[in-house]
Amino acid sequence: MPKLPLKLRVPPPIDPLNVFPISWPKSPQITYDLFELAKAQQWDPEQLDWQTLTDARITAEERLAIGYWFSILGIFDAAAPPVFAHALIEMFKNKEEDGVRKCFSTILRDELNHEEVCRKATVACLPGNPYGPLLWTPRTALEKGAYNNIQWAYHNGARYWDGYVRAFDKYPFAVMFTSFLMGEVAATTLFSEMGKAAKIPVFQDVFKRVSRDEARHARMALYLTKRTFPTLPQEQKEFITKQLRAGFIFLSLILFKPFPGKFWELPDTFLDYHDVLQDAAQSAGLGILPMKAREEAWRNAMLKVKKTVEAYGIAFPAMPEVGLMGQEVAEEDLETIVPVF
Repeated sequence: MPKLPLKLRVPPPIDPLNVFPISWPKSPQITYDLFELAKAQQWDPEQLDWQTLTDARITAEERLAIGYWFSILGIFDAAAPPVFAHALIEMFKNKEEDGVRKCFSTILRDELNHEEVCRKATVACLPGNPYGPLLWTPRTALEKGAYNNIQWAYHNGARYWDGYVRAFDKYPFAVMFTSFLMGEVAATTLFSEMGKAAKIPVFQDVFKRVSRDEARHARMALYLTKRTFPTLPQEQKEFITKQLRAGFIFLSLILFKPFPGKFWELPDTFLDYHDVLQDAAQSAGLGILPMKAREEAWRNAMLKVKKTVEAYGIAFPAMPEVGLMGQEVAEEDLETIVPVF
């Protein structure tokens, strides 16, 4: 071996929030198990039988209603990929556990599948088969009402995204994603029941697969909860109480019933058209649950979340809409809260 120089020049220090130097901070086995499970459960929306939607014997109004429902669902499922992509970058910068990063990469992939389902359903069902929920021209009164509702829903979606970007630098990662636990627990139950209630085969398949994804996401969120909650300061515990209430109201637009107010900026006409379109989508066989069933599903899901957070001294917010008592949270307190799903 040739004689090598012994005097070596050390490079300048790297910003601690740079993704370099590469490292794989050790994670518990549960995170790697969830990562492997995610790979085993991968699915492709393109391979589902969408012809059953094309061939479904439903009216033009019912087809419009299905397109409307998935356009509204898109607020959550189309926003999720950039939310989790942003979170994944922050995880690498902050040297998050290797297994957690890997799990979030699979959650990002899952959410892209869910977003693709929204695309395929809206393109198939909205008039003119547009490649965007607002890229069509409404003509009938019901179409105009549906279009206006989608416009207002996306106005609120834009408010949500702006708030999310600002909040990420203000609150700890695990605190920001508390509502993620709540949302995934609720979605697991609701989509599972929708899959059983759906009459159109492709939606039976879609909701079954989405529910399975959400159940896995909930397990990841629960791991973050158990890792982080024992050492939270009181101020952050109080924030989580508000975060849970905000998350419930946020998801109510599509998975329960809308609550117009300061959190959701909606016109007086919104509920009139929303209720008619939801009823039409239900009669078409989409699988939307009756209100009583939605209430029961939410109540059961929130009881699980309540038990989890209260074990760490975090007050659960009152949710009288589903019969759960807890700490009252004023609507004014929710204006700066950004639930994450």
